[in-house]
Amino acid sequence: MTTPPKALSAVSRRAILAGSLAGAGAVVFAAPALAAGDVGAVPKLPGEVSRLATATSRTGRKRYEIIDVVVAGDRARLFVPHASAPSQSVGATMLWYYHARNGTHTALSSAFAYSADLAVDRGIISICPTYGGSIWTSARALEIQVAVAAWASSLWRIDASLLRSDSGGGPLLAWAYANRLVPKVLGAYLSSSSYDLEERATSEPDKVVPHFPDFAAIVAANPARLPQDVWRNARLRITGSPDDVVVPFAKHGTALHAAALPVAKEATLRSHPGEGTGGHAVPSFTNKDMLDTFQRWLAEGPVPEAEPPAAVLPGAGTYENGAEGIVTTGTWSTLKSAADSGGSIAYSTTAGARRRSRSRARASAGSVV
Repeated sequence: MTTPPKALSAVSRRAILAGSLAGAGAVVFAAPALAAGDVGAVPKLPGEVSRLATATSRTGRKRYEIIDVVVAGDRARLFVPHASAPSQSVGATMLWYYHARNGTHTALSSAFAYSADLAVDRGIISICPTYGGSIWTSARALEIQVAVAAWASSLWRIDASLLRSDSGGGPLLAWAYANRLVPKVLGAYLSSSSYDLEERATSEPDKVVPHFPDFAAIVAANPARLPQDVWRNARLRITGSPDDVVVPFAKHGTALHAAALPVAKEATLRSHPGEGTGGHAVPSFTNKDMLDTFQRWLAEGPVPEAEPPAAVLPGAGTYENGAEGIVTTGTWSTLKSAADSGGSIAYSTTAGARRRSRSRARASAGSVV
């Protein structure tokens, strides 16, 4: 697993905003801070329980608020750029983080701090709920996800959501994306992430099984059991290591890629040498790679919904005059006509339709109306 998070702290009016665990190594950056936060730039949010000193992004020098809220009994942390205060008239982009096992909302200020700080420069709001702790896709975790999504949508007009998971956050991300529990998802980035919940429950039962009533509930909540069509038009970027012995890449990231690839708008896989304990650490390159990928998806915009296929009635054989039924090779459709009261039946095929009378006379190829 990734190294445990380090909390940010505001020491004084010129406090140090301490940086993130970007995979294997710690990156520390400093930023000026105001003492008490700025409720003028970002008003107090519903459920707000704390606000750190106003921070300034280290690259673009953009001001943002670090706010904790409680929604449905679960604590979440947000980085809210001053340029993206709550509004129902101006569209916003929200980046949803799914922390590793044993993580909490504070992962936004540690494991995810580096990329979330960079996202501020792009006007992106970052949010990391606790999701009940390390409870995977349990009923409680899904309840929290739905509640936080509704809370966020009540404050911002969310035009795009982007998803990011590390390690044990993968199953909840996959479930939320596949079931559209988060508004207007453009795509997801998974790093060294779990996917097959049954594999996790079998490999490390003490970490998974207690959060479900029985194994049947684990099977029912396993994103790897979802039908392939849930990934139609999805965008996925998956990174991991074949050296990972904690979350085997072949059984998780690679398996998700294989499931989504035939129907996804985009599904890419990037493997890398293992880092950290058991080859499971998230490497620092994922920060830039993720943001570059997200920026491209934002430029491309939403994927148009596929038109539903036209209803057709397939058949095989011939039509015989006087018969009670019609069986054909090709497609039948109803054609409206001014000459009748409700429509005409038309049949066509590239080979032509065949019609037979009682005398077995052959009609010329074409259409029967």
